[in-house]
Amino acid sequence: MYQNQAQYPPNYAQPPMAQQPMNMQMQPVQNMTNSTPFPVQATCPSCQKTQTTVVETKAGSGTWKMCCILFCFTGCCCIPFCMDSCKDKIHHCSNCQTEIGKFEYKVC
Repeated sequence: MYQNQAQYPPNYAQPPMAQQPMNMQMQPVQNMTNSTPFPVQATCPSCQKTQTTVVETKAGSGTWKMCCILFCFTGCCCIPFCMDSCKDKIHHCSNCQTEIGKFEYKVC
């Protein structure tokens, strides 16, 4: 016999497992569109469909700040406008094109 198994007499069955009540609480789904530059699954507040967002890039205040910093140190200020990683990411619903959220590029 195995050493780790409990020894029960042949006429007795194992005691029944007691069921613990499950306490589940619904937590609201966070809007992840403001925390990531990548497409995410989100529920559109306009059409109520859950789909993957479409991401559009647009120059924002962080892009302009980087432009000023680069102009002061290198004299070339157009680089941030050519790089998508230096722009804000705007999440749109893939069904109705409503803006769902915005990930802002931050210099520091």
